Amino acid sequence: MTKKDSSDSKKLRLDAVLFQAANEGLDSIGASISLAILPYLEKNGVVGPGPIIKDAEAFDKGLRDIFGFGAELIERRILEILCAKLQLSNRIERSFSFPEKIEDLQRIFETKEIQASMLETMKV
Repeated sequence: MTKKDSSDSKKLRLDAVLFQAANEGLDSIGASISLAILPYLEKNGVVGPGPIIKDAEAFDKGLRDIFGFGAELIERRILEILCAKLQLSNRIERSFSFPEKIEDLQRIFETKEIQASMLETMKV
C-alpha cells in the first residue's frame, strides 16, 4: 500500500465517521431529520454516494441554505459528536468555520493514527 493509498483510506474512514456524526447531529434537532435532509443533500451532490460527506464546505453551504443561522448550532453538535467518536478534544470556539474545523480535526486524526501506528510497530 502506498502512502497516498493509506492517506486516502484514512480520509475515507474519517468521511464515514463525519457522515455518522452528521446523521446524529441532524437527528438531535428532531427524530429522523437526517432522513429528510441527507437524501436532499445527496441529490445535490453534497454527500455520497454512500455514507460519506464529500466536501465539508459544500455540506456547510447546504446546511446554511436549508437552516440559515440555525446551521451553526447543528454544525456545532456535529463537531461535538465527531470529536467524541474520534476521541479528540472538542474545544470549539465561539465563532468557527465548519470546513476549517473539519480540516483541523482531519490533521489531528491523521497525526493520532500515525502515532498509534508507530507505537504498535515499536511493540513488535
